[in-house]
Amino acid sequence: MMGSDLPNPHPPGCFWHQYAEKFGVPDIKYCEETLCQFVTEPANTWSNLSFILVGLVIMFWHSKNPRGDRSRFVELYGLNTIFVGVTSLAYHLSNNFLTQFIDFLGMYAFFGLLLLGNLELLGRLRKENLLKIYLISFLPYSGVFFLFRWGGIPVQLSMLLIILGGLITKFMVIKRYNVDFKLLARALVVFVIAVCCQVADINRLWCDPTNHWLQFHGLWHIFNGIGMGLLFIYFENLRIKSS
Repeated sequence: MMGSDLPNPHPPGCFWHQYAEKFGVPDIKYCEETLCQFVTEPANTWSNLSFILVGLVIMFWHSKNPRGDRSRFVELYGLNTIFVGVTSLAYHLSNNFLTQFIDFLGMYAFFGLLLLGNLELLGRLRKENLLKIYLISFLPYSGVFFLFRWGGIPVQLSMLLIILGGLITKFMVIKRYNVDFKLLARALVVFVIAVCCQVADINRLWCDPTNHWLQFHGLWHIFNGIGMGLLFIYFENLRIKSS
């Protein structure tokens, strides 16, 4: 599989060795060592439960607080947060290119949903069309991912394209509505902490590969999960004001 010069992280005889040989290897290696077992990176795997827990809490809250005018965005948010956790968990559990691609689909879906939510708030997208466009968007996301992979470009950079679109539309939303910056700032601070943890892991600022309880990349998952929950509170507040 083109696009990665890294060796197979699974030695011969390990459960996931044949899958990495068949589908290819990821284009990045985080600090935690890859174990020869079914769950290859315990810390980076189980930390994804934070996404799933936050998503379940959001879905439970939604079921207890129904509103007739509720957007598809709100209905999808909790489910999408769980999807991020499940796809990332599957990737770190198995460490191969196929599950890395699935992991990116989860992240594309989340950032894409934020972009669509902003467009809906701006009146550029009818709420009844949001689900359809959300599902169709997986096609161009997949195309961009493989284009970067085959071009030898770090696939992580492909995420910047959709994040840029989200930021541009977010500034437009802030300009139109009386945004509660305290709610937004809380989420952004947590996301910044998450990014710092990711940078620390990639640059091996503190790296103990044998620590399977705590890793900076695992903290990236945990803080992002918390940030997604805080961001949901911000969006709920904004939608109440805009309705």
